[in-house]
Amino acid sequence: MNTKTLLSRAIRLITHYKYTHVVLSLDDSYTKLYSFGRKHVYNFLKAGLVTYGIKSEFFQKFKDTECIIYEIKVTTPQYFKIKKVLRNFEKNMNIYRYDIKGLLVRYFYTNARARENYYVCSQFVATVLELSGVHNFGKPVKLVKPHDFNKIPNIKKIYEGKLLKIGKNK
Repeated sequence: MNTKTLLSRAIRLITHYKYTHVVLSLDDSYTKLYSFGRKHVYNFLKAGLVTYGIKSEFFQKFKDTECIIYEIKVTTPQYFKIKKVLRNFEKNMNIYRYDIKGLLVRYFYTNARARENYYVCSQFVATVLELSGVHNFGKPVKLVKPHDFNKIPNIKKIYEGKLLKIGKNK
């Protein structure tokens, strides 16, 4: 996603990535998206594990959010493993923090040390995919960046455009 928030614009300026935010959905209703990001619409410093839908207050505020949606075919055991990993994250939601300090460090220092229980969006989604056996990125998850997801074998692009346009049909 490119939410066009101040933080998203700063990341885009530094990295030159078209899309700067990664979320995970288990179905095409997009009513529950999992990621690491701001917990409050107006404060990016209060951040951590979040779940929200495309009709949430966040996307109503940031109506110009652009996205690219990929689909990955998974086996039934992988799907249930993903759900188990996500439940574990949700159950322990209060111990996880957004890694604002490590956000930019990861782009410039490949030997930067990962802090336990601190995540950014791409690291979180990569962790879920690796723990569920869906995909191994071949590098530490702390170094996975938004543009790495489109390199997953057998990934299929199913939509690119304004996020709220897909929400009108759901």
